Amino acid sequence: MPENPSPFPELPSLPHDENGPVFAEPWQAQAFALAVRLSSQGHFTWKEWAEALAAELAAAVERDEADEDGSEYYLHWVATLEKLVTAKGLAGAPELFERKAAWADAFRHTPHGQPVQLRAGFRINYAYRQSPLIRVTREDGVSKEIRVQDGQLFVCNGCCCGRTDKGFPALPLAEFKQQWKKRGMRRRFHLTISGCLGPCPLANVILIQIHGRSIWFHSINHPADVDLIYNFVERMLVDDTDDEIPVELAARQFQRYLEPAARMM
Repeated sequence: MPENPSPFPELPSLPHDENGPVFAEPWQAQAFALAVRLSSQGHFTWKEWAEALAAELAAAVERDEADEDGSEYYLHWVATLEKLVTAKGLAGAPELFERKAAWADAFRHTPHGQPVQLRAGFRINYAYRQSPLIRVTREDGVSKEIRVQDGQLFVCNGCCCGRTDKGFPALPLAEFKQQWKKRGMRRRFHLTISGCLGPCPLANVILIQIHGRSIWFHSINHPADVDLIYNFVERMLVDDTDDEIPVELAARQFQRYLEPAARMM
């Protein structure tokens, strides 16, 4: 038997220790408590909850969104909760949509370090959404569910970027991965640690592809730079519009591809 078996046998993947469930952030405890309360009130059985959560986790594996280290377990928990409360008629999809948009807006406009609070008079931007799921049939006839995302971040980890042995600055690779997970972007914005993106003399290079744009930056050398990059992306995801390049990054943006008019010359 495992050293610390789950206090909820129906939920073998539940993050826990010898004292019970563990939560990395307050919202996870709130989501957990909400599911327990709704079940205790008779809106769904705990067996029904466990089966719905298991189905959500299995679907995530199919989409290549598996929770490999437990850090995203409660994202799947919330997704399951949304589906169940909608199916049971406890809340409508538009209500959930508006509430999520309101909190996203609050996060967007709250100064760093301050408690996030809903803004009075918030009006929903109906462009705010989650990336949709579609089914694609492979050549072998197998149908797979995939997520159509808003964009992708490519971080060069090739022949020069991060190569301190060649005289280039270190690459904050771990920070790119940690912030991508922590900010919960995975279902709207993909992260790829790539081979050489070039141009090598400008290391460390990244490419943001979003809303049909290709945005290149060089000299992304420090964790603080990664924070600026993700803040920039997050603003575009929340508002679903293109945003101006942050002042702190403007000098490090560069052109990599020819514009259509230039190619015609």
